[in-house]
Amino acid sequence: MTITGPETIERTARKQTVRPTWRQLQVLSGVARGYTNVEIAGHLHVARPTVQRHVDRLGKSLGTNERARMVAIGYERGWLARLSPEPREWVVLTERCQEVLQRIAEGKSNEEIAGELYLSVNTVKSHVRRVFDVLQARHRAHAVALAYQHGHLRHRPGHAPDRQRPGRAA
Repeated sequence: MTITGPETIERTARKQTVRPTWRQLQVLSGVARGYTNVEIAGHLHVARPTVQRHVDRLGKSLGTNERARMVAIGYERGWLARLSPEPREWVVLTERCQEVLQRIAEGKSNEEIAGELYLSVNTVKSHVRRVFDVLQARHRAHAVALAYQHGHLRHRPGHAPDRQRPGRAA
């Protein structure tokens, strides 16, 4: 059993700004690059479960377990602003693919996207595959990163980038 003092209650009562640790930003950058946990672990010289723990902790502090949403938040708050764009040819996405991509960035599942856009789940899957093919993305989080890097997704109004430096996780 832990006893909470007044400072813990005060810290819980005020809204805390999420500031990822340096390692969490490195892991998030790897996710945005389309790497697997094993590849990220190899690059950072840590164990694969350590990478997963960093993803889990960051997701918990951001309130999502969807990696695509974590990457979108990383771009919206400016955490991934220094991540150089991956070289890609300029591509044009259809309006429907743009709508699907925006919902992927919001962390929505294929079923949720289908419900919102009044499409079948199979049609949504086709659009997702088309987005992956056109952007040359490995998975949903990578597609979101590429979309931000190349201007297919933009910062949403009312979501100013978080210009604070990364620090210790709360």
